[in-house]
Amino acid sequence: MSKNLWKSDPEWFERWFDQPEYHILYGHRSQKEAIDFVRMVMNRSLLGDGVLRILDVGCGAGRHAAAMSSYGHDVVGMDLSQNNITSARSLHMTQAGKIDFVQGDMRKLEDYFPSDSFDAITMLFTSFGYFQTDQEHVETLRRIRQILKDRGTFILDFLNLEHVTAHLTPSECVTKEGIVFQIHRRVANGWIEKSIEFVDAAGVAKHHVERVKAFSPSQLHEMLKQAGFYSQSQFGNYNLQPLGKSSHRCIIVAH
Repeated sequence: MSKNLWKSDPEWFERWFDQPEYHILYGHRSQKEAIDFVRMVMNRSLLGDGVLRILDVGCGAGRHAAAMSSYGHDVVGMDLSQNNITSARSLHMTQAGKIDFVQGDMRKLEDYFPSDSFDAITMLFTSFGYFQTDQEHVETLRRIRQILKDRGTFILDFLNLEHVTAHLTPSECVTKEGIVFQIHRRVANGWIEKSIEFVDAAGVAKHHVERVKAFSPSQLHEMLKQAGFYSQSQFGNYNLQPLGKSSHRCIIVAH
């Protein structure tokens, strides 16, 4: 075990998300889950009516963006990781529908898109909470508000802190593609943290710490308010059931 199990780089996500072992560890993410969730959102018209221009911030390999595009919408997926964007283009840009993927930092949205560019913006599967200060998160939400049209919709999908705290698995060992990942988890000092140790294919010992701010639903609502949004509704899972203490997710629909 590393002597510095919880030592973290503040910009850990810039490095870790482009590592091959990250994609090995998290390669199980379900396309069906994304398709089913997007179907629920579309059936309830949560993003709005008609043909929409949609931005998916923190799109990963594009599974949600592709699902939204399949409904005829004009979709842009954006992610910090160039590897994710390359994968998304390879997987989804040949499908029917209008879809594009761009590499970029959500803290600088105005560098990529003018004001009032989108009818709807999504930030799904805990693509929020990575930055050091609450103010950085509020400023990111303000930038989202700026590139969203006046009556546009924003969906923020985050962890439900109460559920995470109650059901945290402190440690486990996971083997994927011959790589053994030693994983430790904790909630401490305002962060939800995951320490990941492994030896890569070249025999080099590596260590990464993932950190996400331990925001409660009320804190998320308050930050959205500070950024100029008003919250319309909230849900507790991808079936869009009500948010409760035992809910796995905190999904907020805001305008």
